[in-house]
Amino acid sequence: MNEIEEKIVQLTKNLMQIRKNPVLILNLKEIKVKNCLKIQEVLFAKKFEILDVIIQTRGGDINCAFNNVKLLRNSSKIINMIIPFYSKSAGTLICIAGDNIIMTILAELGPLDTQIREEREGGPPTYRSALNGFKALEQVQTHTLETLDMATKLILQRSGMKMSEAVTLATNFAGNTSGTLYRQLDPNKIGEYARALEIGERYGIIILTRYLGWTIEKADITIKKLVKSYPTHSFIIDFDELCSLGFPAKSASENEENILDQMRILLSEAKSDFITLIEPLKNIK
Repeated sequence: MNEIEEKIVQLTKNLMQIRKNPVLILNLKEIKVKNCLKIQEVLFAKKFEILDVIIQTRGGDINCAFNNVKLLRNSSKIINMIIPFYSKSAGTLICIAGDNIIMTILAELGPLDTQIREEREGGPPTYRSALNGFKALEQVQTHTLETLDMATKLILQRSGMKMSEAVTLATNFAGNTSGTLYRQLDPNKIGEYARALEIGERYGIIILTRYLGWTIEKADITIKKLVKSYPTHSFIIDFDELCSLGFPAKSASENEENILDQMRILLSEAKSDFITLIEPLKNIK
């Protein structure tokens, strides 16, 4: 354990003195199979009444995130997700599995639009939001409709044509001007993006109905908002926004905030994944 990790552990122990619950630290640079297996190892045979989970991650593999949720929910009856700074993308999927989501003033989640891994020649792989293709398609559709509406009005004003004739001419004009944009969209990519978004939606609905007792109807509406309602993948979903979506968000207390303020800096400075469980033995059953 290096110096930064030792400081994180000490701050976690200070937090545990306030909250009286065992704490799992998940500082995940990228959610992937390797750290999923580590979490399984750390939680093996553990059964808690309440478990606090401090999480910081920018996201990663949505399938591994779902497996992490199963590991957490199998280990404790009640899960409190604690976010000092950020838990984005696939990290958001993990957080919404919490019975409580405890947030600092700077804490943020993000949209649940699944990220697609793309290999880069001569460089490390990157992740691209599956929502990008749909946003591009929406923009082309909006442009087409606006062009059709504008062209119809101008033809009617300047030509004296009948409505049916004006609409026909305007439709041809809009089709020709938007056709170039539509041809730039790859239908195969759009299909790939659709399937990826469906994965995130399905996992989200399973989590909310299986572990938190939401109805399918409520879960479906909320998860679709979380997947598709935000303009970019980096959009900040803060405490107020999370509450408006119906999630059990809570603000950190003043004493908790002070500790988590110090912790967010250390978590950000850590160079690699840090996964560890800190527990008072009396809480294990």
